[in-house]
Amino acid sequence: MSPQSENLLPLSEKNPDAGRFESTVKPTNNRFKYLKAVVALLLVLLFVAFKSTLLQTHTSCITTEPHSIISPSIQHEDLNLSKICPLGETLRPKSFLLDNSTLEYIFHSETFRVDSLKKLSGAVKIPTISTDDMGSPLDSAESDSDTDVWNNFVRFHWFLESQFPELYDSLKVEKVNKFGLLLTWQGSNPQLKPLLLMAHQDVVPVDEHTLDQWKYPPFQGTWDKDQDAEGETYLYGRGSSDCKALVIGYFQAITKLLEEEFEPSRTIVISLGFDEEIGGVNGAGELSKVVLDRYGPDSFFAILDEGGSSMEIINKERAVALPSIGEKGSVNLEIGLTTAGGHSSVPPDHTNIGIMADLITLIESTPFGTLLKSDNPTLNYLQCLAKYDTAENGEFDDQLRSDIFNAGVDDESNARVIEYLSKDRALKYSVRTSQAIDVIHGGVKSNALPEFTKLVINFRIPLGATVQDTIDKIVGNVKTISEKYDLSYSFNSESSSSDKKGHFQIQTLGSPLEPAHTSPIDNISYDLFRGTIKHIISDYIYPSFPQEPIVAGNLNTGNTDTRYYTALSENIYRFKFSTLNGLLEGGTHSVNERVRVKDVLGVIGFVYEFVRIVDEFEGY
Repeated sequence: MSPQSENLLPLSEKNPDAGRFESTVKPTNNRFKYLKAVVALLLVLLFVAFKSTLLQTHTSCITTEPHSIISPSIQHEDLNLSKICPLGETLRPKSFLLDNSTLEYIFHSETFRVDSLKKLSGAVKIPTISTDDMGSPLDSAESDSDTDVWNNFVRFHWFLESQFPELYDSLKVEKVNKFGLLLTWQGSNPQLKPLLLMAHQDVVPVDEHTLDQWKYPPFQGTWDKDQDAEGETYLYGRGSSDCKALVIGYFQAITKLLEEEFEPSRTIVISLGFDEEIGGVNGAGELSKVVLDRYGPDSFFAILDEGGSSMEIINKERAVALPSIGEKGSVNLEIGLTTAGGHSSVPPDHTNIGIMADLITLIESTPFGTLLKSDNPTLNYLQCLAKYDTAENGEFDDQLRSDIFNAGVDDESNARVIEYLSKDRALKYSVRTSQAIDVIHGGVKSNALPEFTKLVINFRIPLGATVQDTIDKIVGNVKTISEKYDLSYSFNSESSSSDKKGHFQIQTLGSPLEPAHTSPIDNISYDLFRGTIKHIISDYIYPSFPQEPIVAGNLNTGNTDTRYYTALSENIYRFKFSTLNGLLEGGTHSVNERVRVKDVLGVIGFVYEFVRIVDEFEGY
């Protein structure tokens, strides 16, 4: 045992006699002996009461105030490394143990590989773009025009039905709010909670100014057979990763089960929204109402959706899958500035756009503070890595490793972990509200002073912070600029002052979202989920790795349609099987969006096996 590990042992293991009352005074008579016993009993009771008070205070610190500083003795007494990131069992369904030919076919058949990529390519070819101003499908009639935004969803539905006829013939298929798809595979045992599989049909737009940066046209769905440094090939196109590979993966997996005449005992529900990229109000927002009304609250065994699309490799011998067990909150704020116009030959010192630029500079130069709470999934992720990445050339030295284990209960450790996270772009926003100024409009002509400028800011909010915290910070920034330029300001249509030189109007767009609850990782649902991931990685993705995989529940920094389904289950797993290391590597929402061919098959194989494993468990 290393010195560092020894420091983390409970006091009782370091010194078995610690805290035990012991007398060295010998009794001289029975009366003195009786008095000594009474005193000893009182001291023991006082010691137990004092220790109990300390432990209650410590527990309170863990659950409600992770930044409270407590003494090292208390800090280490409750720390049990065996309970931090347990590996869990690798689970294989009985069907696999009896006959693994289906999984062999999914992962190794060239016929199946080509068929799956052909289906995914066809899905990518249909530009099911959602835009902030698309409105409700109920406000638009279906059109025959190729340019009509809703027509592409009609085409996509036709495509799915033509490619998966057996699925459409066997499952109950419903359309909610015109383009939401709800498919139900009724199980034989109504006492078992159903499994919900979620994804979305829509994709983000492609900026026309970036078309020349794409390796292939974004809506061509091209399989590039040139291998990367790791020997992997990719399918390129908008939506290939986010998230049509998941849609096709669900349908391929269910089709294989149907072909094998599998009859589920547990009902399986597939819910596909169509406006996730703009908040999901009309898609998942309406679908969830139908599902909740039909099944009731807390009625699902587990919910799967997109997210957690990354995997890390430790020392080229161990894979770490990173499903998301929580996600940040979000809010979009629009800020408009109205000022007097005029001829550009006699401008003020700062035009409308110039003032807005000053506000942008202030907003970006005053980032939000950091906060790492003990229930932030990022801490679970770090503790998993710290526990198992113990190589001398690994990521963590002894001090950082100790800090990670104690960050939930000790101020100084917490601060050092935050400092570590803040150095990495992919990790820094797990403990900080992000602010991204994504849209700006202003001015109409080169020789006319701008009278109105508008910008939109997107915020993603970590656990421990709130939507109101975010709004307060931005209102404070606007107030500072307003005072500097003698302007008025208001929030969500509050009254403005007419005797100022201009006016800022701040308003929320869409429905603000508070950070999601963290799904438990100590119940049977998570055991089955984790065990299935380990099975696929061990047997088909990295079978040559000598060490068993780790599944480290992490934080989703983006948002998903699960926001509308939280009443249905506490077991929400955002996970699209992927061996890439994060969103940035796959070009999500950017140029050259792509998905690894290995991962297309990984999604199918995982869903196929998870359905079987969940069906074999009949506990609830």
